[in-house]
Amino acid sequence: MSGQQNTAAAAPVVSPRDAALAVLGKADSTMMQLTQAVTTLEKEAQPRTVKIGVSSSATVDLLNIYLRKHGLLNGARIELVAGNYDDPIGDIDLFAQAGVEQIVLLPFFDNLLPSFEAQLESLDPAIIDAKEAELRQRYRMVFDKARAMPAIYLGTFHRMGMAADAGGQDAVAIVLARFNAALREEAAAFANIRMIDTEDIVRAVGQQAAFDARFYFRSKAPYTGAYMNELARRIAAAARGFGAHFYKVLALDCDNTLWGGVIGEDLLNGIKLGPYDYPGNIFWRMQQEFAALERQGILLALVTKNNPADVDEVLHKHPDMVLKESQLVSKKVNWEDKPSNLRALAQELNVGLDSIVFLDDSSFECEAVRQQLPMVKTVQVPTTLSDYPRVVAEIKSLFLAGGIAADSKGKTEQYRQRAGAEELKAQFGSQEEYLASLELKVELTRNARASAARISELSQKSNQFNLTTTRYSVAEIEQMMEGDSHAVYSLVVSDKFGNAGLTGVAVMRYEGRTAIVENFLMSCRVIGRGVETGIWTRIAADAMQRGCTELRAEYIPSAKNAQVADFYARLGMPLQEETSEGVRRYAIAAADFAAPANPWIEMTYVE
Repeated sequence: MSGQQNTAAAAPVVSPRDAALAVLGKADSTMMQLTQAVTTLEKEAQPRTVKIGVSSSATVDLLNIYLRKHGLLNGARIELVAGNYDDPIGDIDLFAQAGVEQIVLLPFFDNLLPSFEAQLESLDPAIIDAKEAELRQRYRMVFDKARAMPAIYLGTFHRMGMAADAGGQDAVAIVLARFNAALREEAAAFANIRMIDTEDIVRAVGQQAAFDARFYFRSKAPYTGAYMNELARRIAAAARGFGAHFYKVLALDCDNTLWGGVIGEDLLNGIKLGPYDYPGNIFWRMQQEFAALERQGILLALVTKNNPADVDEVLHKHPDMVLKESQLVSKKVNWEDKPSNLRALAQELNVGLDSIVFLDDSSFECEAVRQQLPMVKTVQVPTTLSDYPRVVAEIKSLFLAGGIAADSKGKTEQYRQRAGAEELKAQFGSQEEYLASLELKVELTRNARASAARISELSQKSNQFNLTTTRYSVAEIEQMMEGDSHAVYSLVVSDKFGNAGLTGVAVMRYEGRTAIVENFLMSCRVIGRGVETGIWTRIAADAMQRGCTELRAEYIPSAKNAQVADFYARLGMPLQEETSEGVRRYAIAAADFAAPANPWIEMTYVE
């Protein structure tokens, strides 16, 4: 009609970057679409570049594009170095020369002998014994040769064919389990190895969808894109997004997240929660999963719009409530908006917002957090409840796929101890009186080899009190402890409220007569008690015993460590230089160094 205006909204303009990311996020993208999207995104600058070497006894060329895909989804450019076919020992030298940072090792079961699976029923047991001994010796040499590599992702063996025995326990299954046990046993002696369960990948993808027999018999290339995509996803998870994240806190909504229904409306007897009946059995099962995470060292908190008394009633009185008050590090139960409560939670725990995963059933609340706090990992409870276990499995993978050091467990109680100390603080007239009342004890240990995994983990997690933000792998920590050019000091802090565990690390490097603080980092839980300055008299004394006459240190600014910009000045070290990038360098004669006195700390030193 004449004069009529077209009021239809114009289609939003999608940038090439967003279009490419959408292709990577789709499960049904073709190989051509995937390759084009990866190429488009790799033209842009990425926050991190990671060089990965791939060594396999099968042809795994397809893994290249999928590792690059999952790297880009985590903000990393992946550079691949391909090893030779079935030559893991030689590949280690190749990777070292190429500057590889991480290795993917993929032994293939059916290639241990030609058509190994088909022969197993008729093979002499002595041949199988010899093959296991050969396997152990070979991979022991590989692991030992690669012990200095920061990270190795080792795939387990899996079968390619289907079991003829309806019970599943045919000769292939028995030998496969035996060889996988041997592989795991050999790998257990090396802290830089992370296992990737390839049998579980086959189960997840499906036997028929995982393999293509045509290419296996033609060119020893057994895997489909579906298998490679899931393998790459799990490698990325084990690498914590190739360094993109280190989550510490799971913040949980309550209504329709921990239980079915709304406690304020349905009351205690009306909410759905219990081990037997649907849908309460799903929420009960999910609480079991959350409780298991807490036992692994993950902090659980409630962030929910509710009356505090209603939530407390469920916590204390519902017979099927799995999570207990003692397993929650904090409760933000009020009518404030979720972003404000998450900010308050991060401040209370002294962690970054990017350390938090937030789970809520409301699309409104999830979108509010995504818009206002994009650094928080926000996950929505699915509307189809039968999908909830899958979503929680993905959450568990965010926290656990990268591994948890044994002495990182039980963190909730340690944070509760910190809260108790803060409450006590208000009762004293001065900071010195308060600190003296804590009965602080610090055990300083040089080169605590048994704690290498925890020291590495702390270097990966610590951001705020971290003078250079240098990250260390377990292998790097062990290498420094074993050599003469470095010393790694770790400190365990305890007080009248309990033991806070290993909460600080100082890495010293020695160059001639100069002792250099390569890095110093601490957990936020023990900052402000004098511990951070109390250890340096001992460390300086060790340096002088080595013949060092000068101490040097450096502060390198990051987005999160501004609070320690003047740490070395407070320690009594004169500033020598400050660059235009904000790097501060300090130096002092070792004989002139005198750290601030902390008489309220009882110090123990272990060599």
